[in-house]
Amino acid sequence: MFYALRLTPYSLLLTPYGLLDFPPSRAIEYGMFTLCVKDSFAAAHRLVGYKGKCEELHGHNFTVEVCVAGQQLQDDGMLIDFTVLKDHLHEILDILDHKYINDIPFFSGHASSAEYIAMYVFSEMEKRIGKGRVSMRKVRVWESDRASASYER
Repeated sequence: MFYALRLTPYSLLLTPYGLLDFPPSRAIEYGMFTLCVKDSFAAAHRLVGYKGKCEELHGHNFTVEVCVAGQQLQDDGMLIDFTVLKDHLHEILDILDHKYINDIPFFSGHASSAEYIAMYVFSEMEKRIGKGRVSMRKVRVWESDRASASYER
């Protein structure tokens, strides 16, 4: 003998062997959560060894987007607070803002290209957030509204 208990949206069937879900309930399967924040800075640089205008001293109003990812949310339902990400990014961009990028120690061994700026921001963000539950996913750097470079792992 079976007794049906109606519990929306599922029915539980009472059988001689115990309760059975009908239809079977499914656990929620999460993929990867990704959060991104943007900020900007103004700086000058020159591309040493480049054959063209960009070898000369010039500047940009750079826009930087940082994306982090993780599978497990905190108890508050967030991967990480946006404010934490924004604060870390702002701290890093403060090092670059209104500076001659070529004079920053990292760039003494690397070109001051958008590609290496993206790598620099990625590594600095990774130092701040670590490699635990939340990890760095990608950094995109725009030199203009039509040209960007990114670094990701």
